[in-house]
Amino acid sequence: MYSFVLKRSDLREQDQIVTLYTLEKGKVDALARGVKKILSKNSAYLLPVFLIDAEVLSGKEVNHLTKAVPVFVYKNILEDLSKMSLLQTVFKWVNILTKYEREPKIFLLIKSWLEFLDATDKVETALAYGFLGNILTHLGFAPELDNCIFCQNKNNLVAFYPAGGGVVCKNCFLLKRQADNKIYPLRAIDLQAMSLLFASNWQKILSHNTEIANRLVFLYGQYHSERKLNKIKLF
Repeated sequence: MYSFVLKRSDLREQDQIVTLYTLEKGKVDALARGVKKILSKNSAYLLPVFLIDAEVLSGKEVNHLTKAVPVFVYKNILEDLSKMSLLQTVFKWVNILTKYEREPKIFLLIKSWLEFLDATDKVETALAYGFLGNILTHLGFAPELDNCIFCQNKNNLVAFYPAGGGVVCKNCFLLKRQADNKIYPLRAIDLQAMSLLFASNWQKILSHNTEIANRLVFLYGQYHSERKLNKIKLF
């Protein structure tokens, strides 16, 4: 199965549970026996920068990872600490947000994002927030960014309400913010940037991004995942 390695968890002295995101089956956990041994043939390729062809056999209690054949390595990510930091954070988000079910679009989203990250010379946190926005969209959590979520007004959109699922117009913002202080102001430029963070044009995300938009997408993702998401740290 074509796979990316999301996570490796130690199990006993020489074994690990490897969490894969696969094209064919979505997220899969598998036991990799002896993978921590120096002479392990699979260990070198069980890194997040590899696209691998994984052989996983079903067992009574646990799947077994028997072979990991490298298909492609994203060398430029491997050699750049900032890119590796973005990749590791994004894969943690994928593991938190996804279930154990087949979602080919998410696999293809991961692949597209890795290809762009590997090729670009411009490394910014907006790329990770753009991935977060896109995976939320694929999972059915795209926010309303064209109309006020309360009155459907298309004009004077001045705030974002994560718990409400979208933007808020000026009149509703003035009415609602006293009841809920987690309605956040945003400018027109932030709204434009947010719209791009939910659409997978990675180059445009880099060209039009603001810290406010990035922060709001993170808050939105954290609210709808109902779990704490890792924050980004660039080297």
